[in-house]
Parts: sequence; C-alpha cells; structure tokens
Amino acid sequence: MLVIEADPDLQWRMARALTVEGHRVVGTGSGEGALALLAEWRVDLVLVDEDLPGMDGLEVVRRINRQQPEVPVVLISGDDGQDVQVAARLAGAARCVRKPLRKEVLLQVLELLSGDELAAE
Repeated sequence: MLVIEADPDLQWRMARALTVEGHRVVGTGSGEGALALLAEWRVDLVLVDEDLPGMDGLEVVRRINRQQPEVPVVLISGDDGQDVQVAARLAGAARCVRKPLRKEVLLQVLELLSGDELAAE
C-alpha cells in the first residue's frame, strides 16, 4: 500500500494505523516521489492527498490510473463537495474521502475496495 501525504506527521500516523492492521505500507510526500516508487514497487492500493506540493493529487490519480489501472486509488480531500467527488471519479479514483481521515473510515474504505486481499502476506 502506498500513502502519499505531504504532512510527514499525518503520513506517519496513517502508515502506523495501517501497519497495526496488518498492511505493508510505504509512504512519500509528493506525486513525483509516488510515481518513482510505483516504477520500482508493486502496490495493491494507493491513498493520495489532494493537496500535494508540485503535482496535485488529482494529477497523481490520473497518472497512476493510466500506468496501473488495476490499482485502486483513494483521493483524500479537505473538501467533500460534489465537484471534488466528480473530479476524483473522472481522474480514476475508486473513492474520495474527506480529511481529517479517521482510522475507522479508512479501514471501512479499504474493506469496501478489497476485502481481505490487502491483508499482509
């Protein structure tokens, strides 16, 4: 699982929560870093913040969707308006969830997307 979050504290908290639940997690703080990681590592899910330095989260979703369409991508946004939801879907996101992201919501989204497939091997 790949977590793309510019705030290092939030990135760490998300990765920690997922690791405690049995997932293997790698993180980065930028879209460019994410694309570099994806060129080297196979992941089963990507969580991407909408507000990233340089390339924004929607562009990251588009690029991941073009390069690895089989990998579900969840956009995390500070705005849950209809425009963001539509833009996320058009970019190829499987889901769009609102910040602040609670652990329970994150785990529910993961279960909806993949059931037990994302459990650590």
